[in-house]
Amino acid sequence: MRKILLALLVNISVFAQLSTPTPEAVYGGRINAITSIPLNSTQTRVFVATESANSIFYADMNTGGSGTPTFGSFTVMPGAGDDDGYGSNIRKLSAHKKSSSLFFVTQTGDLVNTNPSSSSVTTVSSGSVTGVHIVNFSDSLSYLFFTDGTGLRFGTLDSAATFTEDTNSPISISSTVIKPAFYVSPTDKHLYIADFNSSAIIYTTKDKYNAFTSSTTTSTVNTSALTATSYHWTAFAVGNDGTLFVGGNDGSAKYVAYTKDGGGTWNIVSTGVSGGSGANFAIPQTGTPYMVYFSTIYAQFDSSTDFGTWNTFGNAGMETHPNDGEVFVDRLNDQVIYMTTDQGLGVSINGGSVIKEIDDGITAVQVNDFDMNASKTAGWLASKSGIRHVTDYSTSSPIWSNAIYPNNDGSQYYSAEMIGNDTNSVYVGSVRVYKTTDGGTNWTRVFTAESSPYSFPALSHVKAIEVNSTNNNIVLAGYYIQDMDQGGLFYTTDGDTTWNQLLLRASSTGNDVDVRDIIFTTEGGNVVAYIGVEYDETITTVSDRGYSVYRAEWDGSSWTVRQDMDSAYTSSGSTITATINDLAVSTTGDTVYAAGVDEISKKAKVYYKILSGTNKWEELTVLGFPSSSEIKAFTIGVDTLYCAIDNVIYSLDLSSPTSWESAYLYPVGTKINVLYYDDLLVGTGTGLYGQHSGVVTGIKDEKITPNSFRLNQNYPNPFNPSTKISYQLPSVSRVTLKIYDILGREVVTLINKEQTAGNYKVNFDASRLSSGVYFYRLIATGGAGNFIETKKMILLK
Repeated sequence: MRKILLALLVNISVFAQLSTPTPEAVYGGRINAITSIPLNSTQTRVFVATESANSIFYADMNTGGSGTPTFGSFTVMPGAGDDDGYGSNIRKLSAHKKSSSLFFVTQTGDLVNTNPSSSSVTTVSSGSVTGVHIVNFSDSLSYLFFTDGTGLRFGTLDSAATFTEDTNSPISISSTVIKPAFYVSPTDKHLYIADFNSSAIIYTTKDKYNAFTSSTTTSTVNTSALTATSYHWTAFAVGNDGTLFVGGNDGSAKYVAYTKDGGGTWNIVSTGVSGGSGANFAIPQTGTPYMVYFSTIYAQFDSSTDFGTWNTFGNAGMETHPNDGEVFVDRLNDQVIYMTTDQGLGVSINGGSVIKEIDDGITAVQVNDFDMNASKTAGWLASKSGIRHVTDYSTSSPIWSNAIYPNNDGSQYYSAEMIGNDTNSVYVGSVRVYKTTDGGTNWTRVFTAESSPYSFPALSHVKAIEVNSTNNNIVLAGYYIQDMDQGGLFYTTDGDTTWNQLLLRASSTGNDVDVRDIIFTTEGGNVVAYIGVEYDETITTVSDRGYSVYRAEWDGSSWTVRQDMDSAYTSSGSTITATINDLAVSTTGDTVYAAGVDEISKKAKVYYKILSGTNKWEELTVLGFPSSSEIKAFTIGVDTLYCAIDNVIYSLDLSSPTSWESAYLYPVGTKINVLYYDDLLVGTGTGLYGQHSGVVTGIKDEKITPNSFRLNQNYPNPFNPSTKISYQLPSVSRVTLKIYDILGREVVTLINKEQTAGNYKVNFDASRLSSGVYFYRLIATGGAGNFIETKKMILLK
């Protein structure tokens, strides 16, 4: 045994860390739901659910009283942030006035509640809940209703938001309600439940909402006049006079239907406004005639006549455009209307004619691409909610624009590429390619593959745009098509006068390959483009699938294309079959990097090619990567490579490229879409974050003091013959780290000394040990307290 102990090799190093990310002021994102409660006679608390891993936000607004309404910044709900795993599908909210608690339905069908002062949630019902509604009856008592597989369940909420289910609950409904909208009629106090899963179905209860008994039943409102149409109905409400409203669209315009006699007669009204339709109406709680708000439009309704003129939100002024989504009337001031906009959340304080953005603090923008000038003073960002332009970036007060939608095209944007170093000139890509040369004031649509002869579908998008740095007239645009089709690569060499398809795999115009990224180099005096593509396994015929990296060379008159990861162009002599999500070229221009996933082994890979040397593709080390993974984003720092796998950023020191280190861990579920080196900018599904080091030679040198003890699982595990054990100390501590066999016998002491606060990693080489289960135990005693933890590892030879 003693000889074995002497043969064990121990290596200790402080591992690379990025600084804590700082969110850039890129606010907004798709709003899924809006609700509010009055806090007092002057303040309203507004809750919004977003299509982001940062799920729910809240803010307090001063909307009551005689002064001009003012609006506070939003804060993420501690129990429904990006580290809580609720994701992007929260659409059913209802707030409890007395406790300021929010009830919401998770994407797994759980009904839970939380409040701004709590980082946890309380589960009310599990597994099959489809909708929730609260009637705030009084400060001491409220009624909670929700639907699940058993029907309509109900009960009361006390002042602490504790739910007591009624003994008569549930009430049976004739079919399972999938997408419910609840309303209590102001006239008869009956509860209405509308369901728009496949057609317009409306249920109403026989009794008042606060007087349900064991004999209470539901009946179905006659909606045959609605189902006889081809319209898609999406929204429901009950007016102050008992009128029932249903809203929808015919694929090109919005329609509203209403009945004054409980379904006996329906009137279907064309609003004359184009577009889709939202999922709800908003109607002031009192007054007649009254305003009806729906999707992007509003009109006055008088039961003795009909609707007045339909207007679009912002018809007298707007910061960004309204979007066909949620609307909500403030509980204290019926002139304050909250609505979904292209950027995020908008508000009107005059009933809808003028709207402005109130997105501050809503970090829910899904960032897809970012580009910046060389001096780091200005840049452009592409996101699911528009284009953003930043100026004065290098100062302490960067100025971010509101969301920009070129030519009012509200599509998602996936790519942004500046033209040279001109901060006013940029190409951006959605389904179409737009260009501005005046900082975004005016835009020209320069290309779209929707047109003949390509006829790409609406699901296609421009995943990558690249402008050649030596000749700005040469531009490439790469299309990606979701689902079963493949996109293609398009180019102009004359500054947008003409665009053509550059075929990579296919032999004829049309579907070719799904392009993920593009970079340019100069080789032998010619312009060369490298194109990273997806290996699309949904394509049945293997030979029809694009893969890895294509190389296209422009000699001044024509392109020459080859598959650049075929066996002839790799150092191993074997073809590389991969999906390449990101490409980069070294600052010296002599090395090209390609990052993604090997489609044979399903493991993360980074490949590189030295243009001035072997000119063949080789693999970088994968040591430090998880066993099954995919690199989604990649960039090059001063002396460090960075890549994103799942929610983790890894770094590799180019001066000693032996192992990738876990540099920063984002919350589980975070989608990291883009890495841009300015120190490091990280574009995610919840916004843009800066992780600056302040160290000229690279972020890897920054040491971050942890705030708690932690012993991590060794990696890799199982291992053969070596593995790494990492841990963190919040204060100066006396540390011992020992290895034990399965019988509890000590094998070796790796650490036995005092260490300062920080992050540590120990290499454990077990080449002289036999296969089996081993344990490692960390004991630390210091100013932050005592810590003991043991973990299991497996040596598998």
